[in-house]
Amino acid sequence: MKTIILSALKICVFSATLVSVSNAQGELNNKEVPSIENAPASVPVANAKIDKALDGYFKNATNIRWYEIKNNYVIKFKLDGHENRALFTKNGRLVYHITYGTEKLLTADVRKLVKSEYYDQKITKVLKVKQDQRTIWVIHMEDDNEFIMARVEDGELEETKRMEK
Repeated sequence: MKTIILSALKICVFSATLVSVSNAQGELNNKEVPSIENAPASVPVANAKIDKALDGYFKNATNIRWYEIKNNYVIKFKLDGHENRALFTKNGRLVYHITYGTEKLLTADVRKLVKSEYYDQKITKVLKVKQDQRTIWVIHMEDDNEFIMARVEDGELEETKRMEK
């Protein structure tokens, strides 16, 4: 169980790092690969295997942007009204997928679990992380005095961070 929790925390930290990396593309000199939608016919898509994999996993994705990071590709896109990030290997294998949303993104059972413990806190942001047959929910909450981050996996709720405002 301890290994599972540590792995999940690593995923949360990694997803937070990915968000900061994604937001700081210029600082890290990561080159943006042409978007499928905006690429001229003479510019190849990042990788045919990744293009096929992306289409297979996320057929209705829009606003697709590709970033090459250490022989892998981070793809930013919109799907069903939500911002998404996915990491693919150069061979087209999906490593993980993160969906960013609000409380409405939560399933009814996860929302009920979170609200049963944090009934006075407002849910401000939700991340749904899918990796290796696992779904991990990262929930950001706040009240008048503090910020709280919690995670839910396999029906278990765990507070991961609490900070005063």
